[in-house]
Amino acid sequence: MGYLSRNLLHKAYLTLSTLTEDHKQGQTQFTSALRHLLAFDMYYKEEKEDCDLDYPENREAFTSNIREIVNVTGDFYTTNFYTNIKELEDCGVGSNFYSAGVVNNSKQNTAYTYNYPTRGQYPLFKVKNNKLIRETSYYKNIKGYLPNQKLKCAFVLWVLRNQIVKKLDASTLKQKLLTLFTEELVEAMMPKEEILNDYITGFDLDYNKTELTVDELLELFSTKKETLGNNINPKYRHFITAIKSKPFLLLAGISGTGKSRIVRELARACWDVDSEEYNAQKPKNFEMIQVKPNWHDSSELIGYVSRIDGVRYVIGPFLRFMVKAIQDPDIPYFLCLDEMNLAPVEQYFAEYLSVVESRKRQDDGTITTDPIIDYSNTEEYGSLIGQLFPDDDDLREEYLTEEGGKRLGIPNNLIVIGTVNMDETTFSFSRKVLDRAMTIEMNEVDLSGGLDSRHENIGKLGIEELIGNAVEGVDIYSQNKDVCDIAISYLTKINEVLEGTPFKIAYRTRNEFLLYVVNNLPYNQIEDDDEHIYLEKYIVARALDEITNMKILSRIEGDGTKVSEDLLNKLGQVIKEKLEEISDCSFDIEETDDAYKSISLAKLDEMEKRLESGYTSFWS
Repeated sequence: MGYLSRNLLHKAYLTLSTLTEDHKQGQTQFTSALRHLLAFDMYYKEEKEDCDLDYPENREAFTSNIREIVNVTGDFYTTNFYTNIKELEDCGVGSNFYSAGVVNNSKQNTAYTYNYPTRGQYPLFKVKNNKLIRETSYYKNIKGYLPNQKLKCAFVLWVLRNQIVKKLDASTLKQKLLTLFTEELVEAMMPKEEILNDYITGFDLDYNKTELTVDELLELFSTKKETLGNNINPKYRHFITAIKSKPFLLLAGISGTGKSRIVRELARACWDVDSEEYNAQKPKNFEMIQVKPNWHDSSELIGYVSRIDGVRYVIGPFLRFMVKAIQDPDIPYFLCLDEMNLAPVEQYFAEYLSVVESRKRQDDGTITTDPIIDYSNTEEYGSLIGQLFPDDDDLREEYLTEEGGKRLGIPNNLIVIGTVNMDETTFSFSRKVLDRAMTIEMNEVDLSGGLDSRHENIGKLGIEELIGNAVEGVDIYSQNKDVCDIAISYLTKINEVLEGTPFKIAYRTRNEFLLYVVNNLPYNQIEDDDEHIYLEKYIVARALDEITNMKILSRIEGDGTKVSEDLLNKLGQVIKEKLEEISDCSFDIEETDDAYKSISLAKLDEMEKRLESGYTSFWS
């Protein structure tokens, strides 16, 4: 019997800090709506009735519950479970919950029943005429605030930080929650027991209550971004940050360089090294689909309607794997399209190319897309959903509901990677494809590599490393303004050179530049050097160099009428000048004692030499 230990609470605190890295008011208010649900549920458990705020004693009881939930150190509290930290005497229920929000609106319009919160897709309870009304069917919406099992584990532990528990296991923790909250809420907020038990493995209870200090919490939060990526092999950083910036990646290179293998190994790195999945020939979060030269539509990949012996949908391997990712949102899923350009990508992958561009971050922080196959009240759609969700009646019903039902959008944890060879048997990529993908070349060969281990030593990967919570520049700009402005200044100079050419960049590329640079900031490790780290200005320049190669140079191709030697020379001069200005370091086409290697300068040199034949391209 005892309290949760300091180290376990630190772990939970850091996990919860991923709830929202965006500290804009609307985003933090969305997250802190959870405290209002917990406080209201505590009230309901005690009083067995809804909370009528017209009565001062009810209002005080609700506010007191809020203080109990958010209290951290006795004198301080957190507004959204991990930050910002404020003095407890200032704690109410939120800056506008009573005065300017839904409660006040309900007093003005007494006949109307409001959902709370009104922002986003996940209401937690109802409000009518100044009364908080319990709606247990809304409890399932907690998944919109705690979208994965790891966050649920951390949330449960954080809620119990001031409680005495008999022993440290999932079952006992659940029983403790049931003394504080209703059964319906506990069922909704509890993670799977086996996952919670795994999360708390290695920790013990403390006899004395853990008193967290403001200083240690602030230090934990301030170092969070610095520690991300420290367990990742720097050799694989650009794969990981490219995926996090856009979950659609092209791996180009000569045959036999391990392009499809690296996709499998990235999927394997999402599992513990002693687990069954890590040691499997094919982890369950990996699928390889071999592209056929005769593919000219999506029927082989996504599926088609058959009318032989009745109407039914014949489901392709892409959809089946996509649904696996939908049903397992805590794990990144990797789909490898092997030899992707053996057939015209724009034809057989048209639906994905369109839908991936509809990715949007919602007010509640979730990322959604348009459906890849939209709802229709038809026999074939019913056949499709019935086959995709044969063992889940509730989920199947949600997808078959016309108004407000679920749709087959691309899940945020699905990563699509195509391997690419360029020879006489393959198709070139249109700008439509290149604009939508991140491109990495794998032409370097280390013949001494891969001889000391069967698997790549990547490091443990997960949702935080691989899955981004931002889609557009606006999602990250306000929190990273200085760095983003550097990237925009760099792009402006690049665009001046590209003015009047078909290669000039626009908003989509701008957004991906900003995302890639920001996603690289935590990765300051120097390969084979545990004592030193890179400075941020070099990290920014390195990221700009890499994504210039991925997103700008990959689009440049043509004969002398489209691509001149002068254009390539000017582009190289601007890239070199800006990288060196940003980093205070030297860059060149090869690494020397005095200069870092620039992959974009090296690629431009290669393209200039190729232009001597009358035509040049990024692609070898």
